Amino acid sequence: MSGKEHFVEMDVRDGEAYELAKEWFDDVVFTTKLTLKDEPDWERLKEDVRELRKEYGKVAVLVSTRKPSLIREIKRRNLPVLLYVQGGDMRINRYALESGVDALISPWLGRRDPGFDHVLARIAARRGVAIGFSLAPVLNAGQYERAMLLRFMGKVWRLVEKYGAPRFLTSSAENRWEVRSPRDLMSLGLAIGMDAPRARASLDFHPRAVLRRLR
Repeated sequence: MSGKEHFVEMDVRDGEAYELAKEWFDDVVFTTKLTLKDEPDWERLKEDVRELRKEYGKVAVLVSTRKPSLIREIKRRNLPVLLYVQGGDMRINRYALESGVDALISPWLGRRDPGFDHVLARIAARRGVAIGFSLAPVLNAGQYERAMLLRFMGKVWRLVEKYGAPRFLTSSAENRWEVRSPRDLMSLGLAIGMDAPRARASLDFHPRAVLRRLR
């Protein structure tokens, strides 16, 4: 890369956290969580998105569901946001990638394995789905769980790198205490096996490529 670094925080889930992140990052994406068991009120969702875009500009919707069909439905609505899917359920992980959402966040979350393999890495690369490596679950874990999460993240990182899938490092902060600086997020990248240029690219080059999808 050449020129000035341009750091991007791709997933902040709270207003105060957003304001703090703006002090450190050139671009910040505000993420609203959408936990779905059935179809939402689409008109209400459109209105909520409209209001969030007025306030924050760059907005993502993070879908958490066990029903793949709901991912398809919300993608079909073509909302002017980035579409993230919360990982953890292996079936959802695969469907999110095959559907071509913008990012799959923490495919290992709540699992006893990475939730990601060579097949999924190939799909992510082919469909251009970014893998989000979130710091917040690591911060909030006990010592044993933290070590396990970092091990899973390292395995996923090696697959992402091998197959050339997009990726980003993020705090996924749900409050101001979970917000971290670019340097801290780069340290997460180094801890899971990235070298410094790849950690930097995961806060600059790759996030900016995803941001270009926003209308």
